[in-house]
Amino acid sequence: MVVIDRATVRVLDAAALEPGATDAARLALQILVFGYWDIVESRVSQKLPAHAVEDVTGDVIADAIRSSFAGESIGEFRSWLQTILRRRVVDFYRAREREVDQTPLERDDAEGGAGEPAVADGAGFVEVQMILEDLLDELRDDHRRVVEIVVFEDRSAADACTEVPGMTPDNAYQIVRRFRKELRRRLDEGDNG
Repeated sequence: MVVIDRATVRVLDAAALEPGATDAARLALQILVFGYWDIVESRVSQKLPAHAVEDVTGDVIADAIRSSFAGESIGEFRSWLQTILRRRVVDFYRAREREVDQTPLERDDAEGGAGEPAVADGAGFVEVQMILEDLLDELRDDHRRVVEIVVFEDRSAADACTEVPGMTPDNAYQIVRRFRKELRRRLDEGDNG
């Protein structure tokens, strides 16, 4: 890690603001990036899986460089950098949640084996249909249409947004996620009850 004292930061900052001082600005940016890279990487590695650390670290640093920071002290910059880091971590997990929510329901029992898609054998078909009908009947019309498009027609959230006025992709994903979660709960409840 590169350690820079406040006097050096002030000199570089002042030099970078001079008209035509691209070398000083470039040096200040390099010090900023390389000085904080290890810190950001360490914090990201505590929150994310190893395969994502390098990419998310780069994204955090890039966001910090692109952002307009008007702070006066190093402490304010560190705080801003931490805010960007937290947001990137949340974005990572939201993206993973969306990927998981789009996977089909699977069986994990002695009959089907872990990870194998469920095979329709007719047993319990009526009960499953009743659960689906009840769950769909509880939804508002626009939410029901989103579920029909994304879940049953296997189309994208963007397709749902074009057909359902006022719907955004984030809203569509959230509606589908809640529907699938409640469907899983009710199916599990039916298996146990």
